[in-house]
Parts: sequence; C-alpha cells; structure tokens
Amino acid sequence: MLLELERRGADIGYVKTDTGLEVDFLARHPTGEEELIQVCADLTNEATRAREFRALAEAAADHRRAVQRVLVLDRDALAGLNVPNVEVVPAYEWLLKPANE
Repeated sequence: MLLELERRGADIGYVKTDTGLEVDFLARHPTGEEELIQVCADLTNEATRAREFRALAEAAADHRRAVQRVLVLDRDALAGLNVPNVEVVPAYEWLLKPANE
C-alpha cells in the first residue's frame, strides 16, 4: 500500500491518536484529498474490528476532511460490515482503482 500511495504522489504519514491507537496511513494527495487508511487482513475477530474502526474514528476527529478507508484481504471480509462514514474495500480493488477516482 505504501508503494502505491507513493506512486499516486501522496505525502504519507501515519496517525497515533491521543489514546495510543494507530492508523496505518494518512495520505495527502496533490489534489488536496486526504485519506485515513487502515489495512487489515482479517476483520472477523470482534476485538480487532473494534480497534481498527475506533482508531479511524479517533483520527478522523483531527482529520475531518479525510476519507476513512479500511482495506481488507478479500471480499469475504465485507460480509455484514456496514460502518457509517467508512469505506471498506478489498485491497485488490483499491489497488486497481485509478488514482484520480
């Protein structure tokens, strides 16, 4: 993901919230768009899922313009997930998506 963000011209960092949670990537694109991106292979564990989404929500409070996104290993990980204001997509779909969309 890091290499793809760099290829897309993003300025990349990560976020550590006041409570110590981390978001994998804060990407600032040349277009002005910002993304908070969590990468998680498996969201089936409830504690993992809660931690990943809590970190995004806390980081979004400081980065209000940023699109919140979770990249998962495969489409099966999306079953039953509906988190407001968070786009959850398989990593391969995100990688194949043109940079300007």
